[in-house]
Amino acid sequence: MKKILFAPGIASIEALGSITRLIAIADEIKKRQKDYSIIFRAAGREADYAASCGYEVVQGYKPKFNVQKLMQQGSNKDIKGNTSQPKLSVDSLCDVIKLKGLISKEYVQNTFKEEMELVQSFKPDLIFGEFDTVMPIVAKKMDIPYFCTGGTPSKKDFSYFEFTNKTTNGYAEEYNELLKTLNLTTIENICELNQDYNSSKVFVPSIPELEDLKDSSKYIFLGSVTPKNFIKSDFDFEKKRPLIYVYLSAGQITPDAYQKVILDTFLGSEFDVIVTAGGNPQFKSNVNSNTRNVHFMNVVPSDKVIKMTDIAIHHGGQNTTVQCIENEVPSIIFPGKHFERYFNAEKASEIGCALNPGINNFSKEFLLKTCRKIIKDNELKQNLKVYSDKMKSYGGAAKAADFILNY
Repeated sequence: MKKILFAPGIASIEALGSITRLIAIADEIKKRQKDYSIIFRAAGREADYAASCGYEVVQGYKPKFNVQKLMQQGSNKDIKGNTSQPKLSVDSLCDVIKLKGLISKEYVQNTFKEEMELVQSFKPDLIFGEFDTVMPIVAKKMDIPYFCTGGTPSKKDFSYFEFTNKTTNGYAEEYNELLKTLNLTTIENICELNQDYNSSKVFVPSIPELEDLKDSSKYIFLGSVTPKNFIKSDFDFEKKRPLIYVYLSAGQITPDAYQKVILDTFLGSEFDVIVTAGGNPQFKSNVNSNTRNVHFMNVVPSDKVIKMTDIAIHHGGQNTTVQCIENEVPSIIFPGKHFERYFNAEKASEIGCALNPGINNFSKEFLLKTCRKIIKDNELKQNLKVYSDKMKSYGGAAKAADFILNY
């Protein structure tokens, strides 16, 4: 029997991208291997999603962290007065890890204890991680093969425009205390725990043209990695006009701001519009806000929606960026000053598959004019066809599953 432990990481802020990628790979393993045992270690919505997909879930310690208070520590307006922008800086992966509550002594100690006990009892043949900063240490101590998903921005030496992981404070102190007690090599920067510290292989849910990774046998490109029917919902949308899919989630443009701008822009236009936020509690999906052509929905099955979409307006998350290219959907991306999303947006723009116009252009005039233009842009459509074919050629989650089962 093949035993596999999936560890998307437990944090104060959950990430749908992390859990969806691992569920997609687990689903492919289930198709190929009858004699298997899979456990997900997760919490919160991520645990709920894994359980709803039929997987055994072991819940764990979730860091206590007042995210809403931090996010609301004042806001700024752009030059048009349209966009509320939190002052919170997310200029590096270190900032993200801090924001997720993963650097405290309490978190490191509790998580190590729980994960060590789980590994000792389950005895997995391999561990597959995503954003778990402790599990690589457990795997190394227990001498268990450790794989993960990852990309350019999660590397310690990431540097792109004004974004970098070469921060003065690498938040390594509490982790090094643990590593010293285990007689393991210490680190300089917490980002090392994502890929460099103990990963036998890094599965990249993207294509080389969207990354800045040097050729290495350590990296395995997968193209698009998203599960089918991940969101269990009664989605029954009748498309009557060209469809714009808006997914800005918890990005630098707040839900209150983008819901107002989107409604003002597209109400009564020649487009159907679906606006969603992936379950963000700040998002208002009140049915009374819906109109004849603009629809606010808290959660939608993105795989189904993107297949019927003509234009996407999104935040630059990796899954959404890749899914849009795979399905040949031209995108207007507003990542704000969020380092990974900005990197994704720039890369998609460089290969001619998306626009990255800057957050100051998030306005009624720009959005309506640009949507009317790009829906007729044949060069953009040709680029999307080329890179969609490349995306599909890398094998996706099935490729990762085959590698794991033959390891």
